[in-house]
Amino acid sequence: MSNENMDAPRRTAKEPSLRRTVVAASIGNFVEWYEFAVYGVVAAFISVAMFPADDPTAAMLNTWAAYGIAFLVRPVGGVILARVGDRYGRRHILYVTITMMSVATFSIALIPTYATIGIAAPILLICARICQGIAAGGELAGAAAFLYEHSPADRRARTISFLGVSTFCAMVLGSLLGTVLTVALPADAMQSWGWRVVFATALPLGFVGLYIRRSLEETPEFRQLHEKRAADVTEPSPSPEGFWLTMRENRRAIFLYLGFGSFYSIAIYVSVAAYLAFMLANGFSERSALTINTLSGLVIIVGILLSGGLADRIGRKPILISGASAMAVAVVPTFLLGSTGTFALGLLGALIFVIPLSVFITPAVINVVELFPTKVRVTAGAVAYNLTVIVGGFMPFIAVWLTQATGSTLAFPLFVASTAVLAITVVLVWYREPKDDRVSTPGVEEARR
Repeated sequence: MSNENMDAPRRTAKEPSLRRTVVAASIGNFVEWYEFAVYGVVAAFISVAMFPADDPTAAMLNTWAAYGIAFLVRPVGGVILARVGDRYGRRHILYVTITMMSVATFSIALIPTYATIGIAAPILLICARICQGIAAGGELAGAAAFLYEHSPADRRARTISFLGVSTFCAMVLGSLLGTVLTVALPADAMQSWGWRVVFATALPLGFVGLYIRRSLEETPEFRQLHEKRAADVTEPSPSPEGFWLTMRENRRAIFLYLGFGSFYSIAIYVSVAAYLAFMLANGFSERSALTINTLSGLVIIVGILLSGGLADRIGRKPILISGASAMAVAVVPTFLLGSTGTFALGLLGALIFVIPLSVFITPAVINVVELFPTKVRVTAGAVAYNLTVIVGGFMPFIAVWLTQATGSTLAFPLFVASTAVLAITVVLVWYREPKDDRVSTPGVEEARR
């Protein structure tokens, strides 16, 4: 098969088809992040419903522990489900992940209270969170690979930017729905059934996603890989040994992504959680802080839409460096403004951090798949990405520990700035722009050698 024939599907793909592909890939990512957003909003109600009422503090800690379990098991999903994507096709992983996430999220709405079934309630909650974490572990890398391999070489970043848009649309919608229900319903109704509504909505969202994904076509690159495997008897099987071989062969690219992807995970945590908690602890009303948080999410969405194509035009590396540099400079002033208790200054503090973050997101996401060869793109990308998610998952603990250990509220933002400097160094020294190769060898070759 000639290169001309291999590239034909890309050149002849119609714009409506690409749009459907973007929507289909993004909706699973939306469902994933929607659940993570609403859990935080209704965590107080979950703690009362699912844990013993005699110790509210312990109940709240257990609620957040259940939340954190999903982060810890995400690499498991990256290993199990992502191997499906690399072995059997990108379409298959998209079906599996959205089904698992939707059903697991919906099941939380059905779990009886601790008062009704006792210890079985938190056990069922933890089981649901484990399923959610496994599904999430394979979703982003699978969706990113699907979009990457379907999009024209000169529009890959623009296409993948819509995954970032879907992430923050989900966060904004989930936060808004949880907040609206909390405000609109009486406290007893919210505790009784209102908090369950936010999880129940995941099932119809999942059905919509499955309906949209029903007619997806496999990517040209995977079809070519599948044909090659059919003719190659030496192709290794998807065994544990094959997985560890994949990790060894791609360890440099994995560590490269960890070097700057970890800062991406930390920056996301700052934008959606840490700054909100900081404002609430420094005199902002809950309404003002939530409004600033929602406006920040909307600004990120607009920023991604406006800047998504920049990485196609000027390259990934300049944006990674400039975005991380801007956030390194902005993070301390952001928290200083967040301590004023003034709405306008608090909003300004949020904006000076989230605007460069919105530009940074697209090249950070595309490198989840672009650093790796086609045959292991989903598996290696999922492992790299989910390891950075674990780093982000420990940020609440690190933030509290640094503040208590130093007695300074600026200790955590200084830590964030230092991780940005590390990311900049890694990109400057080791990152290379991808080759303009449409089919078989996209990625950073030097990072893989």
